[in-house]
Amino acid sequence: MLLSEFLDSEFVAKPFVCVLGYPVSHSRSPAIHNAALACHGIPVKYHAVACPPAEFHLIPGLFALPGFKGANVTIPLKEKIVSLLDALEETARRVGAVNTIVPDTRDGHVKGYNTDVYGFMKPLERFGNIASATILGTGGAARAATAGLIESGCKSIYLVSRTYRVHEMATMNPDVVRLVTYDDLEQALRGSDLLVNTTPVGMHPARDRSPVQERLVPLLKHKIFYDIVYNPAETKLLQQARSEGAKVIGGLEMFLHQAARSFELWFGKAMPMELVRDVVIASLDENEATA
Repeated sequence: MLLSEFLDSEFVAKPFVCVLGYPVSHSRSPAIHNAALACHGIPVKYHAVACPPAEFHLIPGLFALPGFKGANVTIPLKEKIVSLLDALEETARRVGAVNTIVPDTRDGHVKGYNTDVYGFMKPLERFGNIASATILGTGGAARAATAGLIESGCKSIYLVSRTYRVHEMATMNPDVVRLVTYDDLEQALRGSDLLVNTTPVGMHPARDRSPVQERLVPLLKHKIFYDIVYNPAETKLLQQARSEGAKVIGGLEMFLHQAARSFELWFGKAMPMELVRDVVIASLDENEATA
């Protein structure tokens, strides 16, 4: 549902949270959050709300609604939406991107949080310290991944983009982070322990696409590969990495951990992780069956 349609719908008459982005039809956030809300008996509904560029100006009206209890933010709004917020918590300020918005019921102000850093780093804990990494993409999720890796002591990070984005250096550590294009990907992969895909390439419905050329896939052998795309659960690049014996992390892990932190910020309660994991896997299996 478009934001303009949502604002005119019956849904806004009751307490709600939502995910804002464009597109959002692929999102499984409503499924897991509504399951968690029902589990705790919280009378709030979670909706997927599409916000194309032409409707960005409508977002403050959403925040002002009495029933607004919070929002997640996804591609391509994580950085742009910062300009509409009254305050940022420290991680969001440092990263320059927001994926969670929490309203203050006392004064109506809205505060931006970044739970992507926590969500990204949690599944990596089992691998110990990461010395070097290559990150595909330079958007909000890439900023979160970079911030988390720097905090954990990573000494070398290649940020790979189709074009050089010099302004990214303003919030990154220039002693650790190097911005390169895909022409340099082979060199970056050879010098990295970890490869992270933060681009939407391979996301449903374009599940047959991969951001890494076939000839470079053997370079993933014995490395750690992390694809933050969670729909489908097994992307083409994840399959390629697994075939080379890479240690793999699917996007479902980051998705669930960042969602749990968002849920706690909104409602002060723990997300029932096993329940929501089952819910999202079932929804992805259903998606697979109808693809």
